[in-house]
Amino acid sequence: MEISKAIKSVRKKLKMSQTEMAEALNVSYTTINRWENGKVEPSKLAIKSFIDFCENNFIDLSDLNR
Repeated sequence: MEISKAIKSVRKKLKMSQTEMAEALNVSYTTINRWENGKVEPSKLAIKSFIDFCENNFIDLSDLNR
């Protein structure tokens, strides 16, 4: 799954707004918006933070592909 789709899917699964997701990942709202729309790719550090966020919320990213 593309990272943009994964970010949006996790956010929707947790019923979070883009602003809430941004606060959780310590980035701006516009950053989340750009990631979800595929306009910007997250850095490796940001992807690591996203993966850690998913693990802390008991979300298995491999389940998103199903």
